[in-house]
Amino acid sequence: MVRRAKLINDIVELIPIFQLLSTETHRKVYSALLDGWLTLDELKSRFGDNFEETLKILKHAGMLEIKWRMPSDPGGKPEKEYHVSYTHISANFYVSLKDFNRILEIVFMPDDEVEKFVEKIIREVEMGRNSVGHIIKVLNYDPLFVRAVVKRTLKLNLKGQLIELAKDEEI
Repeated sequence: MVRRAKLINDIVELIPIFQLLSTETHRKVYSALLDGWLTLDELKSRFGDNFEETLKILKHAGMLEIKWRMPSDPGGKPEKEYHVSYTHISANFYVSLKDFNRILEIVFMPDDEVEKFVEKIIREVEMGRNSVGHIIKVLNYDPLFVRAVVKRTLKLNLKGQLIELAKDEEI
């Protein structure tokens, strides 16, 4: 097993990692992908249909490697295979305990409650107001809160101080 550390310079980057460790299914899929390269069919045979969200979280966190596996028979189609690219994290940020507590509140917030905030942010982004600064003024939210909610959902992407709608890409 290759030991690589994901560098984390912002506290909100921990949110997808906390999500990844939040359920037994996510942890099992992560462990399986840590041990080797697996295709969608191999993952489906091991975990049923419960693995796709884990792949999305890993991709959202920037921790998923993807490559093509060539078929063993000449007439077969190549398949994507997946692997986890990081085994460790290295964090370098300075945060108050109040802000750290706020991050943990968002991590453990029920999905339906997070969804209410996500929908409001999505409406603003769809109207062309996609900067964190503008959204905090219009919705009267804390900047850390907005960035954390965006990192928690798979519907939005955070690019510096800009928020984008996530593309519904094939994994």
